[in-house]
This record gives sequence, C-alpha cells and structure tokens, in this order.
Amino acid sequence: MPTGNSAAVTQNEINVTLQAQQAFEQAVSSLTQIVSGVFESQQQLTTNAMVTTAGERFGAAVVQWTQDFEDLRSTLNWMAQQLGDTAMQLQNSNQQGAEMAAALPQFGSSGFVGAPH
Repeated sequence: MPTGNSAAVTQNEINVTLQAQQAFEQAVSSLTQIVSGVFESQQQLTTNAMVTTAGERFGAAVVQWTQDFEDLRSTLNWMAQQLGDTAMQLQNSNQQGAEMAAALPQFGSSGFVGAPH
C-alpha cells in the first residue's frame, strides 16, 4: 500500500464510500417494503372496501404513487451500485499504487556513492 498520509486518505475514502453504499442499500430495502405494503393495501381497499368510482380513482392514484416511488427506489439503487463501483475502483487504484511503489528500487540500494571527481 502507499505509505504515509496518502494511504490513510485513500483507505478513509474507501471506508466512507462503502458506508454510504450500505446506507443507500438499506434505504432501498426499506423503500421496497413500503411500496409493497402500500400496493397490497391498495389492492385490498379497492377490491374489498372501496368498490365505487371513488375507489377506482383512489386505486389509480396509488398506482401512480407507487410508480413514482419506484423511480425513487430505482435511483437510490443505482446510486448504491455506483458507490460500490467507486469503492472497488479506489481499492484497485490503491493496490496498483502499492505495486508500483514496491517495484521501485530502495534509495541507496544501487551502490551509488557519489559522482566521480
């Protein structure tokens, strides 16, 4: 891994990005449960209780709401995926930096003592 502050900053970025990804994934999961519950309730109401024109309108409004809600859920899911990809890219970049640094010769290991006189 890169040494010093660079490695710490990169690892911090990776950790924060992964935490954000997890938060978005939890939000997507919660939204999925909410939209499922609302849609199920709408089905029950419009088929068992509100079997009038008002029920039809209510049902249509709920369907529109769930479609809009699904757009939000899809966007948050996309953001979670992007955060995961970003974290992976940061990790890969960090690893490549470590490999490049490891390939460099150590200072003073060449046997060079000084310029000829």
